[in-house]
Amino acid sequence: MFERLTGPIDLRVRIDQAAALIAERITNSLTETKGKTPEAADFMPRWDAPAPIEWEQGGGDDGDDS
Repeated sequence: MFERLTGPIDLRVRIDQAAALIAERITNSLTETKGKTPEAADFMPRWDAPAPIEWEQGGGDDGDDS
């Protein structure tokens, strides 16, 4: 019931929200805005959709230790 009223108890989510809010406040206080100001949600990582892995071509360790 507590989570339904206040949100998740998971610390990872709460720390991310606090860090996003701090980043948003610092950004808005240090920049002169000439348009849309960033919101805290703009600084939140997206846990539900992982970023695709991009592999570099050539020159890497191929795992062959011989």
